[in-house]
Amino acid sequence: MAGAHMITKLDKQEFYKVQPITDQCRNIEVRAVVNGMNPGSVYVDHGTDVTAAMIWIQGQSGFHMVGDPQSESFLTYLETYMINEIEPRLKKLNIDAVEISVENDRWAETLQMIFRKRSLLNDNQYVFEMTENDEKQSSNYVQNTMIHRIDRDLLESRGFENKPFLEQKIARFWESKEDFLQHGFGYMAELNHNVISVCFSAFVDGDTHSVDIETLAEYRNQHVGTAVAYAFIEECKRKGVKPYWDCMPENMGSVRLAKKMGMSLSFDYQIFWYDIT
Repeated sequence: MAGAHMITKLDKQEFYKVQPITDQCRNIEVRAVVNGMNPGSVYVDHGTDVTAAMIWIQGQSGFHMVGDPQSESFLTYLETYMINEIEPRLKKLNIDAVEISVENDRWAETLQMIFRKRSLLNDNQYVFEMTENDEKQSSNYVQNTMIHRIDRDLLESRGFENKPFLEQKIARFWESKEDFLQHGFGYMAELNHNVISVCFSAFVDGDTHSVDIETLAEYRNQHVGTAVAYAFIEECKRKGVKPYWDCMPENMGSVRLAKKMGMSLSFDYQIFWYDIT
């Protein structure tokens, strides 16, 4: 087929080739991977003249499509490439579904056509960003809880019984603890020498920090998530950092908390997925 090329995986030092495309992307996670801040991979339609790319975002365990939705290489080869190259790698990581996000309807139509033989499911994701209105937060969270900034001393401390929970959270999004300490920041809630809630920079692009927040199930609805989020957002304000809050519409707790922090819906995008057989 004239003009068609096979899909190519770029080396990290070649990621600059897709920046003219990804700089337009609203998803900070995509820009953070391509700029080399957060771990991931880049697959392109042409090794030299890139018109479209698929970005693997390690922290989200998913892909994102950017560039020309009519790229001949992706239209022709993506399904085969996923079967032969991508799906075996995901299986080794114990990931049992392929998840691909898009920012526009044209890419959505392209994916539905490429994977028409699969049982393709889809949903929306919400992104909240800070607005001017700033609600004051209450701090009536569970008694005896302490809020700590996640710094070097804390990460090297042996004082937490479930410290692997915190370490694994950071390792999911960052190449190393050093990278996180240099480029990100965060807060955690401690109760009885256990980490019960964390809120930290998951992805960073310039002055925008994507938020990851998690509270252990037994401590939800006790305001600890509010407390760590509030500490994080206050530091964002002091530093001039723009928080970026990505969540599923069905996650009403996360949606409420984003609004409580003074954020509002900025945009949404679509996610498609299918099970690996």
